[in-house]
Amino acid sequence: MSATGDESIVIRRWQRNDRDAVERLLKLLASDAEVKSGDAPTWVAVDEGQVVGMVTLCVYLTLTGPKAYLDHLVVTPAHRRRGAGRALVRHVIEEARALGASRVDLTAGDSKQAGRALHESLGFRRRDTSSFRLRL
Repeated sequence: MSATGDESIVIRRWQRNDRDAVERLLKLLASDAEVKSGDAPTWVAVDEGQVVGMVTLCVYLTLTGPKAYLDHLVVTPAHRRRGAGRALVRHVIEEARALGASRVDLTAGDSKQAGRALHESLGFRRRDTSSFRLRL
């Protein structure tokens, strides 16, 4: 568990009793989103006992070593621009580093200007690649 610059916000691994709050946060990203895995590598931002943000960090092995992918970064509208998102991303960067990942990747849609600014301020750089998806 770690505290942020705003001492009231704490970052910790999510727990089963956070499921409803996490599902509400996921629905801010996609209306049909639902929690399907109880052991996903997810961290939450907690302010005064309430879950106000979350992020998932997937570390996976490749032939060239571990890599990481940041997913499901979301903060409640009332807590945006107050440091919760920054604290979550910083925390999972350190998690990825501790697990030996050589990089952290993420995607951010064109409409997510605040998110893009946050990522860039933390050292992420835009790559000229196309993103493809196959729904299964």
